[in-house]
Amino acid sequence: MATSDVIALGALIVSIYTIISSELKSKENDREQRVIKDEQDRLRKLILEKETKSAINELKAELGARMMKISNGNYRLKIYNKGKVEARNIEISFPDNDQNEYLSTSDIEQKFPYEILHPQNSIELIAWQSMNSKRKYKIKIKWDDEYQKGNEEDFLLST
Repeated sequence: MATSDVIALGALIVSIYTIISSELKSKENDREQRVIKDEQDRLRKLILEKETKSAINELKAELGARMMKISNGNYRLKIYNKGKVEARNIEISFPDNDQNEYLSTSDIEQKFPYEILHPQNSIELIAWQSMNSKRKYKIKIKWDDEYQKGNEEDFLLST
């Protein structure tokens, strides 16, 4: 074997090694790029989901209810809107049919259905508590907002 043959064989071996090494690095880079692309897609979906929820929350009224003690035995049932839009056509119902035990029926009839409750505003109903009264009451509130009609939520009130 001549010197030129040895040099040619060495050059062939170096070329083959370089090609194989280049292919392996290319496959590794492709794998890394797929992982990065998958992670970017996952992050895009999370951001889109977060933005969608935020946009939906901008259209929702968020009502709440609680009993507030005014003085000894005197309370107010406060229904409030802590959402960002107004609640409309607010109705109140009592699943246990016990509203007469702690609320003024005439006050309920005069105020409900309540036409519009603006954000950060509230409705107050006259309430009371006696020695024989229960300590917990259930109410259901229904309302419409920009997001949907017929929203409803149950609340457990305690004194």
